[in-house]
Amino acid sequence: MLRWVLVVVFVAGLGFLPNLARASDDPVARLDEMILAKDFDNAVKVAREAAEAGNVEVQFRLGVFFWHGVGLTQNYLEALRWTTLAALSGHEKAFAARKIILPTVDAPNWPKVLDWSRQRLQKNAESGFNPALFAMAKSYSPDFGFENPVEEYYWASLAVAIGDTSARKRRDELTKKLPITDAAKAQDRAAAWIEKFRSGKPPG
Repeated sequence: MLRWVLVVVFVAGLGFLPNLARASDDPVARLDEMILAKDFDNAVKVAREAAEAGNVEVQFRLGVFFWHGVGLTQNYLEALRWTTLAALSGHEKAFAARKIILPTVDAPNWPKVLDWSRQRLQKNAESGFNPALFAMAKSYSPDFGFENPVEEYYWASLAVAIGDTSARKRRDELTKKLPITDAAKAQDRAAAWIEKFRSGKPPG
């Protein structure tokens, strides 16, 4: 069980081999090449840079490196941070890995990990990266253990406002559950956010 996540990474890496020559600038392809060459020190450097830049697949990979102590010191908390961040962005393998890693981290740190992820996602959203909006909504969903339906509705509403159709179903589900006053306040906040960070107009 504990080796499962790393096995996934190596299997995934094999699938990129035919494209390595054409994808030298792709951090995922570069990681695959370095892992197969057992060049873990450089793999970690590439992973850190790409993960910080927002590459979701590499965020998952970096979490795996921390989980297994590959190329760096083993750190379960860092593993949970990066797999959580990737999972919030819809990475299914990261979501599964997070469930494995979670019990190895003290429970008081679980909400702190979500806060760490939210800080990054919110900054990205405010900078114009629209996918971060629905990821923020997910961070308040029951799937991640610390639900807040008002905040989830707020961020899902923002995601829908800028054209993310995948968030519409969840927003509508929450609309039926929230008290009218809570929904109204969240809608006012969402309108103010759009005005501030999208110049009053959702980008087309």
